Amino acid sequence: MTRPLNFPQLQAFRAVMQMGTTTGAAAMLNTTQPSISRRLAELQNFSGLKLLEKRQGRLRPTREGVLLYRTIQKHFEGLEQIETVVAMLRRSGTGTLRIGCTPALALGVLPGVVEVFRERFPDARLIVHTDATPQLVDLLRQELFDFILTTGTLVDGDFESVCLKTLPAVCVLPHGHRLMNEASVDIGMLGGERLISLSSTDNLTIALKAMLLENHIEAVFAIETTSSITVCAMVASGNGIGVVTPFVAGTFAGKVLIKPFVPAIGMTVSMAASAQTAPSLLARHFVEVLQAQLQASA
Repeated sequence: MTRPLNFPQLQAFRAVMQMGTTTGAAAMLNTTQPSISRRLAELQNFSGLKLLEKRQGRLRPTREGVLLYRTIQKHFEGLEQIETVVAMLRRSGTGTLRIGCTPALALGVLPGVVEVFRERFPDARLIVHTDATPQLVDLLRQELFDFILTTGTLVDGDFESVCLKTLPAVCVLPHGHRLMNEASVDIGMLGGERLISLSSTDNLTIALKAMLLENHIEAVFAIETTSSITVCAMVASGNGIGVVTPFVAGTFAGKVLIKPFVPAIGMTVSMAASAQTAPSLLARHFVEVLQAQLQASA
């Protein structure tokens, strides 16, 4: 008559299959050889199957034993995956903060925020992933981030978003430029200039082109890039002028001239988080620091 099998029996059988002997299995499981032999006997008795036979001092499986081992192995692989996840959570868990961020904010905003945050939570571990807004949103939907930060457009969906700060875009000029002594750069001053711009689908570029068209101003969009960082670097090398987020422009102070741009084009910093999962306490503290730093910025 068959009886229910238990975990120690299956564990012993798996160890014997892997080690080839009851002695090796006992060492693997940190137990005794008689204990392994007893569990094997129980497994065969309770299952009503002959699973192993002895040959030249080693145990070899029967056909039934091989089939049972394959099933047991799949079960243990699942347990090992669970143990791996548990170990990761134990090491990091709520002590790890995963942030998705556009490159411009990673350069112009996060360093100062992280400095203040680490003073308060020195043991916290931060993972910062930089990418374009659409990619960040996709990863957020997979719950791979605690939250994302972007100056791009966020279409409401299965996440919650909030505007943290809006600042006007600025114009960056190379040293020695003809507009270097102007207090600000007006849209009318861009006529004939070589512009280094963000991609044609970026909100800032769309707004800038609309202004130029509305005012019948012709400017040369000489270089297009996906990053405000690249715009500033190109301007610093004398390749043209650009209109960028003030967060990035500030990091190039000394390398470029930074002028207010008129009329103002608002650059909004937005944050989005999962609507399905409540934020961790660590995430709440980080957002508090972030908001305080943004409010203190010009």
